[in-house]
Amino acid sequence: MKKDTICAISTPLGVNGIGIVRLSGPDTYKIIEEIFVAGKNLKQGKRIKIKDIPSHTIHYGYVVEGRRRIDEVLLTIMKSPKTYTKEDIAEINCHGGIIPLKEVLSVCIKKGARLASPGEFTMRAFLNGRIDLTQAESVLEIITSQTEKSLEISLLKLEGSFSEKINNIKEKIVRYLSQFEYLIDFPEEEDIKAIERVGEKEIDVLIKEIEKIISSSKRGKILFEGVKVAIIGRTNVGKSSLLNKLIEEERAIVSEIPGTTRDIIQEVINIKGIPVKIIDTAGIRKTKGKIEKMGVEKAVEWMKKAEINILILDGSQQLKKDDKKLFEKIKGNNYIIAINKVDLPLKIEIEKIKKIFSDEKIVFISAKEGKGIDELKEKIFKIVEKGEKVSEGEIYLNLRQEELIRKLKKALIGCLNSIKKNLPLEISTEYLRQAIREIDYLTGNRYNDEVLENIFSNFCIGK
Repeated sequence: MKKDTICAISTPLGVNGIGIVRLSGPDTYKIIEEIFVAGKNLKQGKRIKIKDIPSHTIHYGYVVEGRRRIDEVLLTIMKSPKTYTKEDIAEINCHGGIIPLKEVLSVCIKKGARLASPGEFTMRAFLNGRIDLTQAESVLEIITSQTEKSLEISLLKLEGSFSEKINNIKEKIVRYLSQFEYLIDFPEEEDIKAIERVGEKEIDVLIKEIEKIISSSKRGKILFEGVKVAIIGRTNVGKSSLLNKLIEEERAIVSEIPGTTRDIIQEVINIKGIPVKIIDTAGIRKTKGKIEKMGVEKAVEWMKKAEINILILDGSQQLKKDDKKLFEKIKGNNYIIAINKVDLPLKIEIEKIKKIFSDEKIVFISAKEGKGIDELKEKIFKIVEKGEKVSEGEIYLNLRQEELIRKLKKALIGCLNSIKKNLPLEISTEYLRQAIREIDYLTGNRYNDEVLENIFSNFCIGK
C-alpha cells in the first residue's frame, strides 16, 4: 500500500448546505498547517500546530492559499490510530457547492496530497487492519441500502456480527487441524480412531452451521436486493396508472391512447421493509409498429424474469382475447390478478375468472382513486414471505462471499467423507487446510490485488 496522503470530496457535488473534503495519510497535518488559519477574523487568525491540538476536535477558521481566502470552514482533526483508516485524518467542512469544494480540494493537491481512488479510504481501513474484507464490503452495502431492514443487515455486518461467526468456525477448524497433524506426527501417542470419531461429529456440526448461514443469506438477499414485480396486461388497462399510484408520483405517462408505454419503466418501493422493484411493461397485443413490437417483446421477457407478475384486467370491460392469452402465460408463476377500474360499473366476467384463479390471487383495485392498493401490497408481501420467511437479523452475502462460503462447506464435506471412508489422515488435514484458506479469502487474511481492485472500484471516490 502506498504510504502517501490522499484527499477527496466526500459529499455529492451540487448545491448543498455543507460539503466535506477529507484527507488521510502521513502528511495530512503538514498540509493542514499550511492551508488553515484558525479564528473568526482572517487578519487576526493564527496558524495552528496539530501536535498541540487534542484529537477528535473541531476548529473554526479559513482555508487559504497564500494570502487568498478560499472558504470559511470547520476543520475536524482525528489523529491515528483511532480513525476510519487508522491514519491521521482531517475533514474540512466547507460551504456546499461545486466551486468551494473544488477550490479546497485543489489547494490540498497543490500542497502534496493525491486524489483518492474510488473506495481508497475504506481500502486503507481494511489494509491497516481496522476492518476485515467482509466489513469493508458492508460499507458499500450500507450506501446502497434501499430499505430500513437492508440497512440494518449491513450495519450488523459492519459491526462484525458475520465476521465473528466465521472466525469462530475458523478457530474450531484450526483446533481439529492441529489435532490431526499431531496424530500424523505421533501416531502411537493417541487413539486415532477416537479422535477421528470426535472430529467427525464436530465437523458435521460445523457443516450444519454453514448451511444455516447459506439459508439465512437467501432471506437476507430478499431484504437487501428485493424482488422484481412486473405489471403486465393488454393495452390501456391501467398499468401505468397503477405504477404511479404505487410509487405515489406521476412517473409513467397515462393516456387513453393504446400503446403509450413502449419503454420499460422501473421504480423501487418499500413494502414492509422489502425493496420491491416495480416494472411497468408495454401493453401486450398484436402490433405492426416496429418500436411498439420491441416494447411488447421486452414485456414478455420481463414476465419471465420477474419473481411476481401482476396481471391487470379492465373491470369495466368484458374479457378480451389478449386477456385470455395472458391467463395461460402466468400459470405456474407467482402472480396476482388485479381487476382495475372498480370505480366504474363492472362488466368483466368475475365468475369466469374465479373458476380459473383462486380468490387469494384476485384483488379489486382502482388505480385512479387508490382503492385496493394496500390490499395489493399485502398480497405481494405474502407471496414473498411464503417463498422465504423474512425476519430481522438475516445475513446478506454478495456473490464473492457466497461462492467462498459454498467452497468452505464443500471442503468440510470432503473432510467428513474422508473420515467416514477411513482414508489416510493426511487427506482429512488437506481438506481442513483448504477450508481455512476459503475463510481467509473471505475475511481478507488472504487476498490478491485483482480482487481488491474489483471490490473497491464499485465505491464512490471519498469513501
